[in-house]
Amino acid sequence: MHIFFENLQYELNSSCKLKIRNLESIPFKWHFHPQYELTLTLNSHGQRYVNDSITDYSNFDLTLLGPNIPHTWHSYNRYDHNKPHKVYVLWFNQSWIEQVIINYY
Repeated sequence: MHIFFENLQYELNSSCKLKIRNLESIPFKWHFHPQYELTLTLNSHGQRYVNDSITDYSNFDLTLLGPNIPHTWHSYNRYDHNKPHKVYVLWFNQSWIEQVIINYY
């Protein structure tokens, strides 16, 4: 199983990146990156692979991953076959979390 490094590019003066994906299927793409990742998966069920763990996921799956953790999702099917798998992915770095904590307290 080949793992690849995902090099995420942020907009200038930004500490996070949001991507909304509408997919016919969620392919197995084993990867890692130095950012945190918050993923919301809708209209989908399948398996989530995180490091050495394999678990089932279903509709409205919300997952937070730490930096440099190998991961991927692989869909089996959609709940509504007339709509795509919808995936919201938010990547952010450690400095963003530190700023949130500083501003909160």
